[in-house]
Amino acid sequence: MAGLTHIGENLVINELFRKKKFYIGLLKNDPKDDISSLEEVQETSYRRQEITFEVPNKGETYNQNEIVFPIATENWGWVTHIGLFDGETDGNLVAYSGLDYKKEIRAADIYKIPQAFFIFKVD
Repeated sequence: MAGLTHIGENLVINELFRKKKFYIGLLKNDPKDDISSLEEVQETSYRRQEITFEVPNKGETYNQNEIVFPIATENWGWVTHIGLFDGETDGNLVAYSGLDYKKEIRAADIYKIPQAFFIFKVD
């Protein structure tokens, strides 16, 4: 199978990820490629956050702005992965990644993803 050049990789990112809205969700485990074990945080104060991707360079892009989740008004539990969804509430899990450090989110916590920390690469 042929591979993509950086130009081709950038085209994929621009066409698929920069022309639509996507949302970041917090996951409690590894959802697997077949999403058989998808478990997203479901607490009342939780909601997915929109992500806007930067112009790609060499097949790589990242979040343009800091992503800030709402203040947890109850314990959300342990978060081990983040997911990229094509819908704010329902939608499909399009991509996911394990976190470098799992995090227990308790009442009054705020979970943030700094600018340029959610890196997405087409290879």
